[in-house]
Amino acid sequence: MTGPGGFSWDSSELTKSKYQMYVSDGRTTGNYSLVIPSVMLNHTGRYLCYNKQPTRDKIIKHYVLLVCPKSEPITEFLFEGEEVVLRCNSDITESDRVVWYRKTGHVGNVIKDKEPYKQTNYPKDLVGRINASNPPYYLVLSNLSLADSGEYWCAVFYERVCVSVTKTVLVEWDPFGINSTFYRVYSSLMACALLGMVCVLITVNLKTRRRDQASLKTRRTEAQRQRSSRVEEEEGESDEGRGEMKESEEEK
Repeated sequence: MTGPGGFSWDSSELTKSKYQMYVSDGRTTGNYSLVIPSVMLNHTGRYLCYNKQPTRDKIIKHYVLLVCPKSEPITEFLFEGEEVVLRCNSDITESDRVVWYRKTGHVGNVIKDKEPYKQTNYPKDLVGRINASNPPYYLVLSNLSLADSGEYWCAVFYERVCVSVTKTVLVEWDPFGINSTFYRVYSSLMACALLGMVCVLITVNLKTRRRDQASLKTRRTEAQRQRSSRVEEEEGESDEGRGEMKESEEEK
């Protein structure tokens, strides 16, 4: 197998951690897929899977892997019959290669590839419904339908290196959905109501705790008073007993 930079590996060598990839064990299944657990920018390049032959190696599969930097997705809403503008958030020059790609439903294909001497062939379902700027830093899709829902990427390449990517998620507008004004207002009201309930619960707990503390203090005061009364009574009874004994001795 050959990867970026023209390096060639044997399947056993790819298990080494320095390559950050490995080949699945196909001795029983026949599946010798190349697995890259964590794709990085330096994995960009051409990958050839071939079977070594005595005279000439036989190429089994040829891949071109283009790795782009991460970016936060942009959400655009789809209204049936209307149009939407998809923008490429990058500074584009004439020498840059711009590729627009989409993934809708179970279909993924290139919408437009701005490459020298390459003719633009839009997907059949977009013919007559798409307009692009030149250079193609934005696309306009018109007469939208639910089938247009999905993900759209704009990737910019400079000297065969992906320098930026813009991901736009086109979703159906739902007046009661998570992105609607109704949902935001409802969420705010529910948050306020929940906060109010928490405040009421805290207030009730504090009042209950104060009442319990006051009751406990009252019970302690009453117990101390009763204890003092018993001590005084016991002391009084003891004094009376001593007085009676003294009078009895005097009589004798």
